[in-house]
Amino acid sequence: MSFNNQRTLILNASYEPISVISYKRAVTLLISHKVNSLKNSNLIINSERKSIFIPKVAILNYYAKVPYVRRVALNRENIFIRDLNTCQYCGRNAESIDHIKPKSKGGKNEWSNVVACCKKCNLIKADKDLIDTSLALKSNPVFPGGNFWIKTIVGKNPDPSWGEYLISA
Repeated sequence: MSFNNQRTLILNASYEPISVISYKRAVTLLISHKVNSLKNSNLIINSERKSIFIPKVAILNYYAKVPYVRRVALNRENIFIRDLNTCQYCGRNAESIDHIKPKSKGGKNEWSNVVACCKKCNLIKADKDLIDTSLALKSNPVFPGGNFWIKTIVGKNPDPSWGEYLISA
C-alpha cells in the first residue's frame, strides 16, 4: 500500500461518518489535536522527533454540526454502484442503464425509475413498458441511503476497517 491512496474516515464525536479525507489532512488534524485515531494503518510518517501512524479511522474531539444532508447524484456510475454492476432483469453483468418506465412515455429520471441492465435486456425492453415485455425486475430500485455517499467518493469497496462505523447502504 502506498501513501497516495491512503484515505481516512472521519467520524463526528457521535461516531457518525462525516467525511473521507487524505492522509495528509488526517495527519494535520492529529498533530493539531482536533482528532484522535481509532484505527491506524501500518504506514508511518517519521519526522526528526516523532513517528505518526496514518489513521484509517479518526474521531473528532468535538461535535460538529453538519448543516447539510449529503445528496447522491443520479448518474450512471452511482446506479452501477447501487445495483452492484448487475443487470436488474437477468442478473448478468450490467453494461448500460434503463428507465423502467421509458422517458418517452412519461417516466422520470429518478432513482426509483432507473436500473442497471445488460445490453441484451436493454434491447429486449427497448422503449416499451415493463409489462409489455417478458422481463421482470429482480428487486425494486430505491434511493440509496445510509452511507452510500462514501462509496461515491472512494469507489465500490471502501476500506474494510471502516465497516463497523458504516451503516449498510
